[in-house]
Amino acid sequence: MFSFFTQSPTVTDTPRGDLNTQRIVPLATLAVPPRGMDPVVARLSTALSAAVLETLKQDRAVLVLSRESKGTLYLDQRQFAALTAPPAIEPTTDVYLLSVRRPALLRHLPMLSGLPPLKFDIDRGPGAFLLSFACLLEDGCLEDAVPQTSQRLLQHLTDLLITTILDCLDLEISVAGRRRHRQKQIRHYIETRLHEPDLTPQRIADASGISTRALYQLFDGETGAVAGWILNRRLERIHADLTNPTHDALPIAQIALNHGFRNAAHFSRRFRQKFGASPREIRQRVLHKPHLSGRG
Repeated sequence: MFSFFTQSPTVTDTPRGDLNTQRIVPLATLAVPPRGMDPVVARLSTALSAAVLETLKQDRAVLVLSRESKGTLYLDQRQFAALTAPPAIEPTTDVYLLSVRRPALLRHLPMLSGLPPLKFDIDRGPGAFLLSFACLLEDGCLEDAVPQTSQRLLQHLTDLLITTILDCLDLEISVAGRRRHRQKQIRHYIETRLHEPDLTPQRIADASGISTRALYQLFDGETGAVAGWILNRRLERIHADLTNPTHDALPIAQIALNHGFRNAAHFSRRFRQKFGASPREIRQRVLHKPHLSGRG
């Protein structure tokens, strides 16, 4: 396991004016901390489940890398314990565990929170580079390296790890791409729970592992913010049911209740505000309008 420190670059006085007389140091040569993830690589041949669980207990996320199967990322013990069957390991197979600090990983990739274990290819794409990098580290390629070199290479390792995860999730490697994915995940969570009357911003934020402030920022630009988006989606679903012949016999109050409305008066008022007519008028207009007979 490596330990690192950050050094401030030494500045030497150089004449001002002509750039040719000044010493320009490429930014790539400066040591950069490995994102606070503290990556550690270990090689295993047996006891895979025990090793993964022990590492997860240390508040570290674990990537299981093997040429014989897909790579897998486990964020916590809950994910690992939820498996129907523990990962198998052949006695002759080299398996590498790449672990990083879980809080640091989630700071950079918050969309991972709440997702199931992530599987990715390691025979192609960035996953193949990640496995090769892990093999080289475990083989001791950095043992004689100076601290700045080790630090820079571990920075590359964490960058490669993030690239592998984003590639697996088919995301853009950008803040905007990560934001869009987080929005997609939270909206999916909301869509599957619109029927629950107690679906509140606080509950959504807690389930997503973010603050309510961060949740409201994700819905910035939506009319009514989070609550407004929920209300709009509920009303749209109710409108769809009211205009669906298969729900013709279902009472309007029951349809509203099925989509999270407990107060009939509040529902009717909001529905009229959005669609310009009462629920009953919408239903009659679409389902009970007279059919025009053809002229002979």
